[in-house]
Amino acid sequence: MKHLLILLLCTIGLMLPNHEGMVQAALTSPTIDENAKEEDQAFLKQMAESLGIKTEGKEYAKIKKEIHEVLIKKEAEKLGIKTEGKDIKQIAMEVHEKNIKQEAKKLGINTENKDLRVLMKEVFEAKIQQKAKELGIDTKGKDMNQLGKEVRVKIIYTEAKKINIKTEGKELGEIAEEVREKQIMTAAEKLGLDTKNKTAKELLKEMMVKYPDEVKKLKLLSFYERVGMHGHAKFKHE
Repeated sequence: MKHLLILLLCTIGLMLPNHEGMVQAALTSPTIDENAKEEDQAFLKQMAESLGIKTEGKEYAKIKKEIHEVLIKKEAEKLGIKTEGKDIKQIAMEVHEKNIKQEAKKLGINTENKDLRVLMKEVFEAKIQQKAKELGIDTKGKDMNQLGKEVRVKIIYTEAKKINIKTEGKELGEIAEEVREKQIMTAAEKLGLDTKNKTAKELLKEMMVKYPDEVKKLKLLSFYERVGMHGHAKFKHE
């Protein structure tokens, strides 16, 4: 399931900035897991077919790899990046760089002559500062790790309160999971899906196949649950 969740992040771009989850998965080749659950393999086949990928006679790892490549190329096309004659890692890197620069521009960050990792760090920190101010968190004298943790906690409790989830006596991770599940259930109902006897994970998979564009719009918790725990986002190229 762990590898499937990476693919879910890739598909719906949950992390902040919106593209970062996709890029994290994009720069890391899909992990081959021949022992994946049958339900996960069935989901990937459905997803592949929705993307126009033929699945007949193909192994799970092959299908997963093709989904990975199609998603990256689709993102590249949206950004006006040419893909012809390039391998998928090069395309992913170009997508990553363009997205980071676009995000920096929105934040008023100068991108000229800057190393991409430096720019990533600046974008990440600006986003944390921005969100902290929105939430009324005092930023004075706090390092990014501390501020990130405060943002994470405040967001989770704020979202829980909005949707009437009780928080007393619960661990933060448990609250975050309840918030995410409620968000998925609510979104599924709005899209007219039958939610009876279905888990949030099952509904998310169904939405990803039937309504991928709608799923991308969801404000599901993800990035801010990690903020302050891992420092700024790290992207590796395997």
